Amino acid sequence: MKAKFNVRSLVLLGLLTAVVALFSLTPIGSIPIGPLSITLNIIPIAIAAIALGPIGGLIMGIVFGLFSFGQCFGIGVLSGMGAMTLEISPVLTFIQRVVSRALDGLFVGLIFLGLSKIKSTKKLSVITGMVTGAVFIGLFLSIMLLICYDENGKYKMSDGMYKFMTSGLPVALVLLAVFAVGFGLAWWFVNKKNLSRLQQSCAVSGFSAAILNTIFFMSALVLLFNHTATGLDNKYTITVSNGVISEVKDNSGKDVDFSADGKRILFGNDLVFTVADSDDALPTTTDSEAVKFALSSTSLKGASLNGRTIKGKSAKFKESYADLRGLSDGKYTLKVYKKFNYIDKLRNGKSMMLFLITSVGINALFEMVISTIFTTLICTALFKAKLIKTPENLKD
Repeated sequence: MKAKFNVRSLVLLGLLTAVVALFSLTPIGSIPIGPLSITLNIIPIAIAAIALGPIGGLIMGIVFGLFSFGQCFGIGVLSGMGAMTLEISPVLTFIQRVVSRALDGLFVGLIFLGLSKIKSTKKLSVITGMVTGAVFIGLFLSIMLLICYDENGKYKMSDGMYKFMTSGLPVALVLLAVFAVGFGLAWWFVNKKNLSRLQQSCAVSGFSAAILNTIFFMSALVLLFNHTATGLDNKYTITVSNGVISEVKDNSGKDVDFSADGKRILFGNDLVFTVADSDDALPTTTDSEAVKFALSSTSLKGASLNGRTIKGKSAKFKESYADLRGLSDGKYTLKVYKKFNYIDKLRNGKSMMLFLITSVGINALFEMVISTIFTTLICTALFKAKLIKTPENLKD
C-alpha cells in the first residue's frame, strides 16, 4: 500500500497533527490511573501509518517526537524524565524523543503493509492470537507488579516478585500458560465474531504502534544515557519571606529542614545556603559531591552571592557555600548538578532487564490495549466510509 499524498491525505495529516498538539499541550492526552499516566499520542501515529503508509507514519512520528521534545522544556504537559535528560544533553534528548517516534511510525506502516499482503485468514488469525498472548503476558506481569511492588515506589520490586521473575523454568511455564490462554481466547473471538482481515490488520498495527514505541523509546534511553555525565541531581524551591527563609521543598515536594531563625539551610554534604548571619548555626559541609549549582528567580537581580552582585535573573556557582545578601521576598529555584550515570540512578540496583520491565510497568500495557482498540475502531470506520483507500488484498 503506497501512500499517495493528495489533498485528502494532507487534510488527514493536518487533522492528526492537531490531535497530537491537543494531546501534548493539554492534560487531555494523558489518562491518570492511580499513580500512572497513559498517553494517547500513539493512536494518531498508528492511524497515519495505516492510512498513509510508512511515509505517513514516519511524518506523524516526527510530529509526535517534536511535541514530546517540547514537553522537556515545559511546553504543554511537562515531562519529568525529559527535563532530567535535557539537563544532561539536549542533543541526545532530541534523538531519543524524535528518532524513536519516527521509527515507530515507519515500522508500523511497514507492518500494516506486510499484513495487507497476507491472503489467508487463518495465518492472520495466528498473528492476532500471538499478539493477544503477548498482551496477556503483559497483563499478568503488570498485575503481579501492582500486587507485589515495593511500597516505597512503583518502580521498585519486592523480594517475592524478584524471586519469581528470576526463578527460571517455573516462571517460564507460567508465562507460557498465560500466553496459551490469550492465544486461545483470541482465536475463539476472531472466529466467533468473524472479524475481517482488515479489522485484524488494524488491530495488530495498533498494538505494534504501542509496543514499538516502548521498545524504541526505552532502548534509546538506555543506549544514549547509560554513561557518566553531569546532570541535574535535585531541584529545590526556596521561599523567602520578610528577608528570611520560610519554606524549602525538594524536587518531589518534600519539606527540607532549615535553621530555626530562617537564615541557613544545609543541603546534605553539598551546600551551605545562608541569607544572613545566623545565630542558630548548622554544620558546614566540606565533602560536597556537587559539580555546580544554579540559582534563579525573578527577584534575584541586585542581590549579592558570595560577594558578587547578581546582574540577572540567574546565577551559577561552584563553591560549596552560598552566602546570599539582599534577597527580596519571593520564590527561588536552586538546582544541584552532579556527575552520575542516569540509567544506574534509575535502576537503583536492579538488573537491566528487571529495570526495563518495572519502569515500563502497566503504563505500556494500557497504551497497547487502548491503541489496539481505538486504532481498530477508527481505521475500520475510515475504510468503510471510504475516506481512506482500502488495500486490494484486504477487500473481503
